[in-house]
Amino acid sequence: MAKKGIEYAVFGLLDEKTGTYSGGKYLSPVVNFNGAPAKANVKDYGDNRPLETDNSVTGGTLSIELNNDEDEIYVFLLGHEKSENGAIAYNVNDTPPYVGCGAVGKSGGKYVGKFYTKVQFGEPNDDNTTRQENTTFNHVTLEGTILIPEDGVWKIRQEFDTLEAAKEWLNKKVGIGAQAE
Repeated sequence: MAKKGIEYAVFGLLDEKTGTYSGGKYLSPVVNFNGAPAKANVKDYGDNRPLETDNSVTGGTLSIELNNDEDEIYVFLLGHEKSENGAIAYNVNDTPPYVGCGAVGKSGGKYVGKFYTKVQFGEPNDDNTTRQENTTFNHVTLEGTILIPEDGVWKIRQEFDTLEAAKEWLNKKVGIGAQAE
């Protein structure tokens, strides 16, 4: 079945010692949620021909386009500090945390939960456009590096009959309203 949409992107801070997530957040409606795995793509040759290949995933890139441009994106996902007066200082020494993140898509009649287990996001471009005759909507696009955790599980996909069940699964993963798994 064809994919039909994406929604409800959530994020949770990864505790690498326990492999669990906490502080989960829904930060914004999502426009795009695109994972691009990097693969080893190595061939072993013998007798002038390939005998074996390794196409295992070695990492990748996760690109998420969010509708909202909220402070919490920069503080929670990028590790910047927000002062008491509300200003965010972008310090070169700030380190984005490792997070788990997921979203819900639809394929046929099923809802598909997609969860990337270890991602570290980098600074998005600061794209701005002047108001013109027609309204132009700008979004925040985050690019994250998909990392391989110790157990090797870099992505989890699960199908659900309802949107509510898929959201509940993601909420549990990232620690929204319940203990994370």
